[in-house]
Amino acid sequence: MPNILESATLDDIALYLQREEGLTSENAHKEALKVLHNFQDMKNQDIINGWYFNEFGQLELLPSEHALNVFNHSK
Repeated sequence: MPNILESATLDDIALYLQREEGLTSENAHKEALKVLHNFQDMKNQDIINGWYFNEFGQLELLPSEHALNVFNHSK
């Protein structure tokens, strides 16, 4: 498992989008809500277990065992 420095909250994702995409604070917050909604959908579908910022400050997804198994069987 990757070295997780911090979990990604709504505010963390908004700041990330503001920094990386040059969005205003208000637009970054709106986009972060969409991102979190999509992450929750993926989690509910057992595609991911969670999301986090890696040691380089990049937002990453933590795939579920189910998704890894599907991926490995499709090779």
